[in-house]
Amino acid sequence: MTKEKHLYRFLFLASIFILLINDLYLKFEYHNYLTGKLSDFAGLFAFPYFFSCFFPKRIKPIYILSGILFVFWKSEFSQPMFDFAHSYGIGINRTVDYSDLMALLILPISYSYWNKKQIITKEPKRIFKPIIIAICSFSFIATTLAAHIEELNLKSDFKTTLNYDLETVKKELRIYHDSIVPIGSFKINLEDKKAEIWTKISLRKIDSTKTQVSLDSILDFKVQGTGVIFYSGIDENDVEFMKKLTKSEIEQLFEKSINKEFSEK
Repeated sequence: MTKEKHLYRFLFLASIFILLINDLYLKFEYHNYLTGKLSDFAGLFAFPYFFSCFFPKRIKPIYILSGILFVFWKSEFSQPMFDFAHSYGIGINRTVDYSDLMALLILPISYSYWNKKQIITKEPKRIFKPIIIAICSFSFIATTLAAHIEELNLKSDFKTTLNYDLETVKKELRIYHDSIVPIGSFKINLEDKKAEIWTKISLRKIDSTKTQVSLDSILDFKVQGTGVIFYSGIDENDVEFMKKLTKSEIEQLFEKSINKEFSEK
């Protein structure tokens, strides 16, 4: 198989699809441990594979370098690079989390797949090559858009009651766990601040027409930069506003956001 045909292989294209759908939708709709790690695994599978298609005689160095760069990227040692980029209005971002390094386990799988022989019975059309290259290039930068993310990890015992049955509340809040006490994530949007607060909630059935929503913990907040890649600075005033929010104020925002979800029904 030529290096060009590697671009059309199923697992590679699937990893690009997962990377895009996770970064552009799943992370925002379902903010949890799985969506946080999924991009790392999909990205590390696809990134060295993609560049190996153009430098097939340098496959091993590409995979080794990809692993080293990933470790550097995920460490605090790369922070000066981000500070320098932000000072020139270049919006790139990442979260320092050493548990992300478990994604390195996907590299040998990707390497093995690249070297695996595969029979293609139908010749792919060349017109798809530039399209695939463009989509891949976009997917690799989709996770690096400028944002300020800060952990809060505040416990809360705030509760509010909704005049809807449990199944309706689960559906509207997109909680699909079928446990005795439904638990899920809920995002508070502050559109005027380009910010969001992620929380952990649980539901309890009161009766056939009422459901109690409990705010169990306030996880973190994110202030999104403006623009797409370049000139995508983060408004420091918005960041300071978010930092100064008290637990009580966040609980009030939570109640307003919950009620808004159902007032729009």
